[in-house]
Amino acid sequence: MKSVRTLVESLRQNLELDKVSTRKRALKLWNISVGEKLSPMCSVVGFSESTIIIRAFNPAAAMELRYRSNDIIAALNKSAGKELFLYMKVTLRPGRDRER
Repeated sequence: MKSVRTLVESLRQNLELDKVSTRKRALKLWNISVGEKLSPMCSVVGFSESTIIIRAFNPAAAMELRYRSNDIIAALNKSAGKELFLYMKVTLRPGRDRER
């Protein structure tokens, strides 16, 4: 019979809870990784496994994010201290001020 501690550790590893919390902490540094000019034009929606999901508020910001995606992912991974993200998905949605 396995101990409770062993079961909890096994569950934690299977669910990758450590990676989830580390990814959340890394995404808090989004504004720094993207830069102060581009950060007001986009926001982090979340992540799915190793893909960051970003919402751009205008087409130019979406294009810039896609162009710089490798650099942004590298900066986020560097801030986390390990490779957590591999891809970035950019969606386009008009800015908050235009929402009804």
